[in-house]
Amino acid sequence: MLQKSFSWSSFANAYLRENNNWQQLPYQDTHCICITLNQQQSMLFPLHYFSAVGLHHYRGDIYLLTNTQLEHIEFAAALPHLLNNGDKITTFSPQQRDLFAAHVLQSQAFIAAAVQAHPNIKQLNTGPLTFIAAEQGLLAGHNFHPAAKSREQLAQHDWAKYSPEFGAKFALVWLKVARECLTGAAEGASIDTYLNTVLSQSAASLLPHCNAHYAVLPMHPWQWQYLKSLPSIACMLNDNLITELGAHGLAWSATSSVRAVCQAEVDYQLKFSLNIKLTNSLRTLSVKECQRGLRIFNACQTHSYAQWQQRYPEFVILQEPAWCGLQFNGNVIEESILLFRENQPLCFENETLMLATLCQLPMDDQRHLLQQQLQQVSQTNHVTLAQAAELWFSAFCEKVLVPLCDLQANLGLVCLAHQQNIVIEFAQGLPSKTFIRDCQGMGFSERGIALFSEQDHTIHSGIEHHWSAQQISRYFPYYVIINSGYAVIAALSMLGFGDEQAWCNKLHTALASIADSAHDPRCLQQILTQSHFQCKGNFYCYLAGDNENTLADPAVIYFQMANLVAHSEQEENQYVI
Repeated sequence: MLQKSFSWSSFANAYLRENNNWQQLPYQDTHCICITLNQQQSMLFPLHYFSAVGLHHYRGDIYLLTNTQLEHIEFAAALPHLLNNGDKITTFSPQQRDLFAAHVLQSQAFIAAAVQAHPNIKQLNTGPLTFIAAEQGLLAGHNFHPAAKSREQLAQHDWAKYSPEFGAKFALVWLKVARECLTGAAEGASIDTYLNTVLSQSAASLLPHCNAHYAVLPMHPWQWQYLKSLPSIACMLNDNLITELGAHGLAWSATSSVRAVCQAEVDYQLKFSLNIKLTNSLRTLSVKECQRGLRIFNACQTHSYAQWQQRYPEFVILQEPAWCGLQFNGNVIEESILLFRENQPLCFENETLMLATLCQLPMDDQRHLLQQQLQQVSQTNHVTLAQAAELWFSAFCEKVLVPLCDLQANLGLVCLAHQQNIVIEFAQGLPSKTFIRDCQGMGFSERGIALFSEQDHTIHSGIEHHWSAQQISRYFPYYVIINSGYAVIAALSMLGFGDEQAWCNKLHTALASIADSAHDPRCLQQILTQSHFQCKGNFYCYLAGDNENTLADPAVIYFQMANLVAHSEQEENQYVI
């Protein structure tokens, strides 16, 4: 039976993370979250599980307590009460609040529709899942976002066509483009080589359109419909500089990011620039973001990286070695950009899961994907489920979190790897290999610049993703520890395998094992010792309508959060419920 809270848990957890008008109280045979609205009213959210890191699991009922009268209400009725009593709500106009509420309810409606329409809903709880099944199985979205599945600019009649949650598969639209209108850059091969590889493997019948004067360019169907509304594109169509060839070839599957698509028979995934706002960001690509991918590619070809990889052979950065798009009068049309991401390293036969899908809150009361993996580990290794959880977490630290921290501390290559950009291959239920994607979210520390600039001239102190120690200490722990590590810890504890502080202590031990050998231990030592992290706030950022990617200083949406990884075992009991 579907959890009644499944569609609104992300909203509730985001609200609680950024507001202080609540407390945990005993309730019947368990606990509840009690949110104070005013002197006469409170709102109760009964819990299955209270989380020290904020990933609470709700029973699904909501009650409005007025004086001593308890009234059961639906989430839509609870929403205005919650909005009107948030800590910072008076700084926002009624129009902002109304628009925000509409997006929250649209997100709910989207999740409900996706659950109803998803082609393999039962398998999402039981596994095993393929790479694409896991990509299309993230139905509730970001764990801490008020409108995790909002789809601004994407009309409801397009949901099933292009959204991964609906199992979307579609053929790409192909354009014949005059070469003077094509722009881009590539490493390792020419742009033509990358384009022709995708074309020959996906829509070979269009190869005759390629010649010295024209190239053939793939487009996401939604992207192309948007581009045709631009005057520059209309002009090029009118002058026959662009010819629409139509939809052809293999069907590509939408992945969890919506704008990236995958076809198992093609060497590259394609990530498109979509003028759609998902969570906090407009999902268009910029030239500077694409250039980051080329620099990361170059860094990973160096002797320094090859030596590092010998220590972590099962940790793979999925490279983005090329990008291209359209230009008009010498100006890049950034809404037309697409980039190429490696696809071949991913194993489509072994169970290969995006971490966010694995850690998703349960859809029903009976099963959880992680529970199924632990049962497999238990049976394979002839150990108890509790011992299986220990083995699983140890492998997760070894294959995922330790290499990420080592890469930052020793090579100065900083991967802001949140749950959605960590893909794990499993062997008999245990994490065995890690793929990190999204090179736009990677940068270089001072050590990285010093190390890689000696081996590649494109990497230097003037690049815009050369991050200061202060920036790294804010962003890296948030993405790697709070977003990814805490999600795993909460999932294990929610399933009944130890409390969260105990798992945080084990993570502390795993990371401490590489601290003494780190060339730049500053960020790692902060993770191990500082009392607080900087945590990104999605609730008020989204309420303000900000595009996170264009904020002059993203630090403004961060706030302090207790660092449980640095707490000692003696402090553990205060977190036990």
